[in-house]
Amino acid sequence: MPTPVSALIHAATMVTAGVYLLIRSSPLIEYSSTVLLICLWLGAITTVFSSLIGLFQQDIKKIIAYSTMSQLGMMVIAIGLSSYNIAIFHLVNHAFYKGLLFLGAGAVIHAVADNQDLRRYGGLISFLPLTYTVILIASLSLVAFPFMTGFYSKDFILESAFGQYHFSSVSVYVIATIGAIFTTLYSVKVIYLTFIANPNGPVQYYKNAHEGDIFLSLPLVILAIFSIYFGYLTKDIFIGLGSGFFIDNSIFIHPMHEILIDTEFAVPTIFKLLPFIFTISFSVLAIIYPEFMPNSVTNFKLSSIGYYIFGFFNQRFLVEYFYNKYIVNSILNIGGQTTKILDKGSIELIGPYGIGLSLQKVSKTISSLHTGIVTDYALYILLAICFYISIFTFVSIFNDIINVITLSSVLVLLGTKYYVKN
Repeated sequence: MPTPVSALIHAATMVTAGVYLLIRSSPLIEYSSTVLLICLWLGAITTVFSSLIGLFQQDIKKIIAYSTMSQLGMMVIAIGLSSYNIAIFHLVNHAFYKGLLFLGAGAVIHAVADNQDLRRYGGLISFLPLTYTVILIASLSLVAFPFMTGFYSKDFILESAFGQYHFSSVSVYVIATIGAIFTTLYSVKVIYLTFIANPNGPVQYYKNAHEGDIFLSLPLVILAIFSIYFGYLTKDIFIGLGSGFFIDNSIFIHPMHEILIDTEFAVPTIFKLLPFIFTISFSVLAIIYPEFMPNSVTNFKLSSIGYYIFGFFNQRFLVEYFYNKYIVNSILNIGGQTTKILDKGSIELIGPYGIGLSLQKVSKTISSLHTGIVTDYALYILLAICFYISIFTFVSIFNDIINVITLSSVLVLLGTKYYVKN
């Protein structure tokens, strides 16, 4: 699909509609601890699995798409924690930097002759400085770098997970932190392979590489500004203590599930800083390792173990393989049999095929009445007239008279026909 369409769908419309529906259903969800627990764990699994799959993709748009899945998992975690205000805050923040990432990726794809393979990029920082800047800003916001827009919501979700001090929430905190690490790794991967690494594409890519016009660049600049400042300017509106933003009961949080104060004041500082420490550490490692030890990465990928590992994650944990083999194929077989029995069987007999056969038989029967004998035609005409009159006759005496006339006519015509033949 076109990149602007991807930006619209992933940032603010169809993809995030499910999360918005869950948030608006807060009065129902709040009274079901089971649903909250399901949301909590489904969000955690989605976050870590999608970010890990995105790490092994080579298509720049696929990586950004899987990052959307990862952030949706973060939002669902917030819903499972009864922190609906944080979830909607992260949803709005995510719209800015995710739209910026997709549009920035679109600018890169436009500059390199519609190629989306990261392995054919490299060295584009000199040709696309504005695009590099905005993608860097969006990536920093995505990985929740301090004081960027994404930091104020994503970091608070992780803190809230730890702030409940339940086994499930603390476990989800650890899982979500691991997912945040993978998010950092594929964000660095996109920036490094696209802009910093040695050029790997054909020469014509770089001959024709250029920044877009004002209509392409202006939305990038506007979204970059929002990706930097929006979170800071609106944090007190969405999640501030005593904020009346949701005073109209658009979001309902049960008083027993309110953990904002505990999150803010009871979570140890080390657990607040742990995601940031991991983000910085793995960002540095993700740059140093391929830059100074590229042979080790290549050798591992070419080894038998590396081949299976990369294949396993690149095939999305073989989920699609089993899905297509055992679900899609089964449904297709059932659909084929259903089509054979119904669409090409009974429905055809009742429908056009059966009607066609019936009309053919009726036409043959009518054709057989064409004998070439004048008296037969006279009989047919008389019978038709009598039948027509009988339809519109409602008085019994008329029916009797017509029946007598019809019967007499039939007998006379039959007798005449027999006399003529003899």
